[in-house]
Parts: sequence; C-alpha cells; structure tokens
Amino acid sequence: MKRFALALVVVLIVAYLLGAGREERAAAAPASNSSAAGVVVDGTGETSGTPDVLRLTLGINVTGADVSSALNRASAAIKRIESQLRQRGAKPADIQTSDVSIYPETTKQGRRYHVRESLTAKLRNLKVAGEAISAAVTAGGTGVSLDGVSFSLEDNKKLLDNARDKAFADARQKALRYAGLAGRSLGEVLLVSESVVSPPVAYDGYDGYDMKRQAASAPALSPVPLYGGSSQLSVSVTVRWALA
Repeated sequence: MKRFALALVVVLIVAYLLGAGREERAAAAPASNSSAAGVVVDGTGETSGTPDVLRLTLGINVTGADVSSALNRASAAIKRIESQLRQRGAKPADIQTSDVSIYPETTKQGRRYHVRESLTAKLRNLKVAGEAISAAVTAGGTGVSLDGVSFSLEDNKKLLDNARDKAFADARQKALRYAGLAGRSLGEVLLVSESVVSPPVAYDGYDGYDMKRQAASAPALSPVPLYGGSSQLSVSVTVRWALA
C-alpha cells in the first residue's frame, strides 16, 4: 500500500512539472503582431462625366391678413409649380416638400401673416430643364423664389469603377516603391479601405429676387440657360500589403 501511494505521488509530481513546462513555453512564445506588419499606402483615382440630374428648390412667399387666406394662396401656387414640373418630366417620387412655415407680424396697419412653402425637385431630362424652371417660376407668380440649383451624377457605376482601378493602381505603385527601398517584395493584400467624394456642381445664375422681378414683369420667361459642365468623382483607397 505504501509503495502504491509513493508511486502515485511521483506520478503527480511529474505531471505537474510537465504542465508547468508547457505553460512556461507558451508564455515564452512571441505574440503575433500581423496588424502592424507590412506596408500601408494611400491611392487616389479621379474621373469625370456629364451630370444627369438637376436639383432645384423653388419657394413661394405670401402675406395675408389671416392665416387661412395666406396659406391657401401659397398652397395653390405650389400646386401650379408642381404641375409645370410634372408636365416636363419630373416624377412624383422626385418632388418633395422641403419647407412650410407661418409666422405673424404686427404692423401699424394691423396683424398680418407670412407663409412660405417650398419644394425640391429632381429633373432628369436636362434638355428641357431650363424650360421647366421658367414655366414653374411663371406659374408661381410674383411670390416665387428660386433658391438654388445643382447638378449631380447618379448613374455613376462605371465612372466609380474606373476611379477605383486608378486608385488601387496608384496605391500599388507606391507600395512597390517602398517595398523595393526596404529590400523586400509585396505579399498578399491584408486590408482595403475606400472613401468616395462626389461634389455637386452648383449653379447660382439666378437668385430669388431676380426671378420674382422677371415673373412680375413678363407673362412668360424664356428658358433659363443651364450649363452642366462636368462632374468629377474621386476615390481614395488605403491598402495594406504584407512584405515577403
């Protein structure tokens, strides 16, 4: 019995020593730090195309002795504007109310109310966009204001792919350069991160005052001249390569 107990103690001591050795070896193994390895560079690619959408905001400003009459006149004018835009190709989904505000004012003549309503629309048929703006302004009457227009590119998938190709090629060229300077070669790609910039092309040829004055002085306006120019897309990419 004593021999058995002694053998069991010996086995337990050996098992403990072996376990401690494994733990010591595991603790001594260097930790992997792959997240900091390799070379990280930024690349940029740019391309441009012709805008395919015009965004505009039109507003109506009405003053009345009571809220009801002022609001009714403003709403009627907005409906006329919306009708003219739809007749020239604007879809219901592309027309959205962007502001409705009512505020009172007390003057020597008494209390009156100011009502403003505005809508934002997308025009996808740029050939008739100038005519659509003029027709909408005329329909709005003397209280109309054109608060801004801008061009943009919505159908831009091919242009974005082109810019991505340029951005990645730019990043790879830089990475090859740094790897060569370090006496190494490029390994596999470890990370790709992208950002896209597509600024709208603004057009500020007319402000609200000019449009109201022209609408008041003429029964109809000539089509507004619009020049879309080109819209630029820029893609920036950050890529990390392993070094071989």
